[in-house]
Amino acid sequence: MRKDELMLLRDYVLGWILALGMWMIVRNVGVTVDAPADPEPHENLRMLFVFGPVAGLLFGIVQIKFERYLFRRIPMWKLIIYGLLTNTAIMSILFVMAFFFFKNVVGFNEPTPFGKFITNPNAVLTFLYSLLVNFVMASIREINTLLGPGNLWRLVKGDFYSPRVEKRVFMFIDLKGSTTIAEKLGHIKYSRFIQDCFYDLNVVRKSGAEVYQYVGDEVILSWKVHERLEYFRCLYAFWDYQDELEKRKPYYLEKYGIAPQFKAGINLGEVTTAEVGEIKREIAYHGDTMNIAARIQDRCNDYGQTLLASQFFSEKLRESKEFNLELMGEELLRGKNEVLKIYAVKRSAG
Repeated sequence: MRKDELMLLRDYVLGWILALGMWMIVRNVGVTVDAPADPEPHENLRMLFVFGPVAGLLFGIVQIKFERYLFRRIPMWKLIIYGLLTNTAIMSILFVMAFFFFKNVVGFNEPTPFGKFITNPNAVLTFLYSLLVNFVMASIREINTLLGPGNLWRLVKGDFYSPRVEKRVFMFIDLKGSTTIAEKLGHIKYSRFIQDCFYDLNVVRKSGAEVYQYVGDEVILSWKVHERLEYFRCLYAFWDYQDELEKRKPYYLEKYGIAPQFKAGINLGEVTTAEVGEIKREIAYHGDTMNIAARIQDRCNDYGQTLLASQFFSEKLRESKEFNLELMGEELLRGKNEVLKIYAVKRSAG
């Protein structure tokens, strides 16, 4: 299981513990519902830390499976139906567990068969509440995916309301021969081709990469610089992507008659980060760091290379023996009286 999937399970477990805690507070303080049992506070705590993690794990695993095998493959209305069915199945398991918990630990106020237990108004409200909780969690998950990992919380805190300076690594990845491929495949088939290419880009998650933007057949990856950042992981994001495309080459050749190849440029430096837009809001990065990364990527064809790096990023790799750096040339920075050295980066044969 990938790191991001483990984090999703963590979020679902914590979310369900919080949701059940709120439900118990409302149920015992704010709302009076005819229930077959009246658990004591310590019994409520036992329920919270038993059923919260179980519910979080079950619903989290379902979310992972949906994202792996169903998203992009079936229409939304089918996803909703599958979601309702899985929600019902999981809640049925939880209701069976709850029935035996109340029967053997809490004790019913009067003899209560299972059929009466699950048709009780309290059980019906609990089921409807589970639908609401899963809808909220799935929505937050989707918003977080759109904004990029961690940016939702930063947006809530207001980190982007005023421009701020950050140090980041940017990698521009672009499809080779995109014009020729588009002419050969046509608009619709080319769009499906790009969809598949960017779906396979999921492998960069293990490098900690954030997808900043998709621009046509180009994608921009980013990493925030911090003390624990391992710069070689930024390079392996691209190489892992290359390996994934090579592994999937038979699929692309069979479906499209073309095996995709990408080139990339990478740079390191300061950028200004801010929330922009009114009709459509997004988090934007501005500065020479990105412009240089884009220009470096443009020179890949000129130098006959698939991965080029600026001298600023290459300086972080000097002591590593995992890569071979080869000076390819120098670029005069636009609007500045200084040149930038460009290096080709290759995996070490050893």
